[in-house]
Amino acid sequence: MDGTTLAETVAKYPWYHTLDLGQGVVTRGMFDHRGSEHKYLIPEDTTGLRCLDVGTMDGFWAFEMEKRGSTEVVAVDLEDPNKLDWPASLRDKVEKSLDETKETRFNLARDCLNSKVDRRLVSVYDLDPAELGTFDLVFCGDLLVHLKDPVTAVERIRGVCRGRAIVCTPIIRPRFMRTRTLAWFDGIDEFQWWVFSGPALKRLIRAAGFADVDAYTEFEMPARTGDWKGLRGVVRGRV
Repeated sequence: MDGTTLAETVAKYPWYHTLDLGQGVVTRGMFDHRGSEHKYLIPEDTTGLRCLDVGTMDGFWAFEMEKRGSTEVVAVDLEDPNKLDWPASLRDKVEKSLDETKETRFNLARDCLNSKVDRRLVSVYDLDPAELGTFDLVFCGDLLVHLKDPVTAVERIRGVCRGRAIVCTPIIRPRFMRTRTLAWFDGIDEFQWWVFSGPALKRLIRAAGFADVDAYTEFEMPARTGDWKGLRGVVRGRV
């Protein structure tokens, strides 16, 4: 489609990721990762790697791994908001359009980018090497915070990983930590279940079966909409 039609189509939907779709059209996502990609510990060159993007949303990280040379990229997500691990106390209060239109937005972006990313409807809890195979690089961005059982989720990621896995999630600011603080739990006042401390996030990766943590970063990634200012922790574990 021409640039005008594309811009009009893009404007119909809320976007989670900021994506440059060409022809001067850029989605106005909740988050803009452009220029901060290096903070997420993805190799500059993924040539020859089979990659998995867990909780892909609009597909920014899947497309990024493809752009860096990956042999194959699989992206998984869930479509039905009622199948997501949202807190029951907030389920009816959350704007669902961001999740209800994920498939449409992803497919639109994939077409514009001439991408071959394979998107599948699979929960992180159901990652199975018998169904998906195994991957040299697994990326999971900002998902653990919304899961009731983040430990099982990381164990499932380990189960399909034959190389390295990168897990990104909001973390507790160090000045709010106490000596034994591992995480904050909510689900009533905040649209989240668990927010880990940096040390707890690194230990979670080890506990889930990864041999070691080979890299870790912390940085701010504020939302473009609203006043949420998020401190992120990104940990990379190796098998």
